Formats: sequence, structure tokens, C-alpha cells
Amino acid sequence: MAEHIQQGTSRRQFIKSAAVGTLGASLALTSKVNAKENSGLVSNSFDEAPFLPVPKHAPAKEGVFQVSNEQGIYYWDTGGNGPVVILVHPGRGSAYSWPYQQDAFAQAGFRTIAYSRRGHQGSPIKSAEQPSTDADDLLALINHLNIGKFHIVGLAAGGFTVTDFAVSFADRLLSITIACSLFGMWDKDLDTRSDFILSKGFADLPPEFKELGPSYRFAHAEGVKAWIAMEKQAKEPGLRNRQKDKNTITWQKLRDLNLPIFLLTGGADLYQPPALMRAAARQLPGCETLVVAEAGHALQWEQPNMFNHAVISFLNKVTV
Repeated sequence: MAEHIQQGTSRRQFIKSAAVGTLGASLALTSKVNAKENSGLVSNSFDEAPFLPVPKHAPAKEGVFQVSNEQGIYYWDTGGNGPVVILVHPGRGSAYSWPYQQDAFAQAGFRTIAYSRRGHQGSPIKSAEQPSTDADDLLALINHLNIGKFHIVGLAAGGFTVTDFAVSFADRLLSITIACSLFGMWDKDLDTRSDFILSKGFADLPPEFKELGPSYRFAHAEGVKAWIAMEKQAKEPGLRNRQKDKNTITWQKLRDLNLPIFLLTGGADLYQPPALMRAAARQLPGCETLVVAEAGHALQWEQPNMFNHAVISFLNKVTV
């Protein structure tokens, strides 16, 4: 039986509810959000969570697009004639962060593409000079692939690229999905409150502790090992010169986009807990939200059935 966690629920009640709950995929979990009401929803069951083995990447066209004389961008592309979905990876990831999504999205009829930003697996940085931006790199890649309008899905730090691209090139987008991310938005109020979330010394903790939820780490040792291996390969050795943003992102700029927006987070996400996501959603009237019980920051990896079902359902509702 599904149980809604309402906005007034205490932190202790929320933790207790999440601790005994596991996920059941259901379209009913996606909720309309406006400035007055934006409760996150979770599904509770006493069944064992359906943690899945990590699949191999399905066959897809692979390539390295030379975005400049010195910089290549690795990508894979499932092909097909359906609407295009571009997956933008987290900071501890690459184009290889999406093994659970590649085939699932393609089977749902979407031409699915993922790429590695500069400095990530397959896209090593060869020059300290980084005159471009992530948004410009993505624009160059989609132009190279002859893509018109597309859906964009960003996870964690990938959400920063999503908002920067959206503000820069909104006419190229059909919809925006952002999971477990702070959007590249440095809102003073949210930033101040976010300082209370992560304790001193948090940055020195193991990546798998910070990124994966405790339920997943407890129940799926093989999945944790696979995630650690993926994370260790995600960053290319050598230069680490992060590109500058193309825009300063504000709530008003995002509201002015007039695009369908879907926000997701995990109930156990240490970086973006549900309360933070709901605070952000209040700034974006009409967006949709989803809280996935027990999941941590690597939502697409820990609970791929829920993630895929929810995102694909949202994309299918968008008029092409």
C-alpha cells in the first residue's frame, strides 16, 4: 500500500517511514507541484527492495567528436527514429554511468545519447586552455549529430549543465529532467540552509558513502563494487580545469523557460534531501517532483526501475 509523506511530517517520522519502506514502481508517484503545495511522495512496502544486477552497455554507436583541435568528446548513441533523450552524467561519472538506462530508454522508443564531459572517461583534457563551456560543448555535439529538439536528463552535477544549456539554448529543448541536483543555482537562502546538511569532514568520506544510500550499500554489495569501479574510471588522469558556466542561473531565468520540468531525488540523498528539492520546486510552479524512498544520490543506479519508469512516463506526456 502506498503511503504519502505529507509536508508536515516530522524528520523522525520520515526517517522511520523510509527505513521500513521499499520501492514499488507506479506512475501515481509523480505529483504536480506548485508554490503552495509540493509534497514529495514515497512508496512503502515490506517486500525486499528489487536491487538489480548491473547490466553491460547495450550495442550502440560510439564516437569521439572533435569539439576543437585539442579536445574530443566521447559519446554513445543508440540510434532510432524516436524522440531524442540526452543523458548528462554526474560529477563522479561519465557516459558509462547509464547502463540501466541505455537499453530501457531505447526500448521505450527514444533515441538515447550520453556523452562524457571534458576530463571524464573518454574525453581527456589535453590543454589547460578551456575557452568553451559545457553548454557550448553540448550544443556542438548535438549539431554534429544533426539533432533538432530533444529531452535532456541531468543527474547531480549534470544538472548544472542542464540548467546552463537550458538558459542558453531553450529553443532546442522539449523538456528538462533534473535528478539529485542543486541546479547550478547558488540561491543565498538555499545555500545558507544547505550548509547545515553536510558536516565538517564530509568531503573526506569515501565516495560510495556519500553517493549511495545505506539500504543499497547494505543489501547489494555487488552493485556497490560495480559503482566503485565505474567511479574510479570516470575521471581521466591529467588536467582538471573545470569549465566556466555560460550563465548565472536564477530562478526567474528558469521560470521564463516555459518548459516541462521534472525534479527527482532520493529519500536518502545526503546532498539534496527531499526538503531541499521541495524548496526548489516552490520556485518553479507547475513542475513535477518525485521522492524515491531509501535511494541515495546515485538514483539512476540504485533504483533504475523506478527512475526509468518515472522519467519515461514524464517524457511520454510531453507533446513533441
